[in-house]
Amino acid sequence: MAITNVTSLATLRTRIRFISGIKAEEIDDTDLDLVISIASEWFTEQTGLTYDVTNSDAAYDNAVMYYSCYLGSIAQNGMGIEQLRIGDIFVQYVDDEPYQKYLELANEAIIAKQALSIKTSTYNANAATGDVDWKKNIDGSDNTLNVRQKPRGL
Repeated sequence: MAITNVTSLATLRTRIRFISGIKAEEIDDTDLDLVISIASEWFTEQTGLTYDVTNSDAAYDNAVMYYSCYLGSIAQNGMGIEQLRIGDIFVQYVDDEPYQKYLELANEAIIAKQALSIKTSTYNANAATGDVDWKKNIDGSDNTLNVRQKPRGL
């Protein structure tokens, strides 16, 4: 089976349902589309980029998918019960938020993609003098301030 990027909203829905275990009877497609829309807004807020399901990077697809799983699980099950008292019976849950892992995975997907986005096609160094244009290596511009003085006699 070939691994492919998400190319349609239906594929994204399928992935969200598979990862989170949310059935179509529990959250229908219209409500899941709303969750995806909210996740897309979150993605835009986090990255400054606009998410397009038909034309995006796999890491960004995963970030939106995991955040959708996070929101979908909350929508399906609620935020959970912290403590419960019925008569003489008292139950207190010390577990962290049960869906926190989805949020962590969404953030990690964005961080991993952005951490690897430094341009690495060329390394702009002059072997004779040791000058490196770091700014050009990072974003392609030629603006590095060279504070290193040239050695005498060259």
